[in-house]
Amino acid sequence: MEGCGKVGNFRPLTPSRMVLQRSGMETLEELFRSRVSAFLGRSGLSPTAFGKKALGDPNLMRQIGGGRSPSLRTADRILAFIAEQDGASGGGRDPPRRP
Repeated sequence: MEGCGKVGNFRPLTPSRMVLQRSGMETLEELFRSRVSAFLGRSGLSPTAFGKKALGDPNLMRQIGGGRSPSLRTADRILAFIAEQDGASGGGRDPPRRP
């Protein structure tokens, strides 16, 4: 279908993205990328080392930076790794509580 998908650095505005933009809220993708980026800055890990330690995939961050969108399960595993590392170092936030 012509006109769909990612074009250059721009993504089409889906109805959910339009609502989030109007409300000033970040998308889940933006929140995820922000958390990972903040962790990389605090930890001093290289993106390659992070991917290898978090998921055993040294290419993880290169692929995400290239437009790959991780599944929710993969994003959960990455965020759990960050929470575990932050807890072990005494830095960062407490891991989210599960109901």
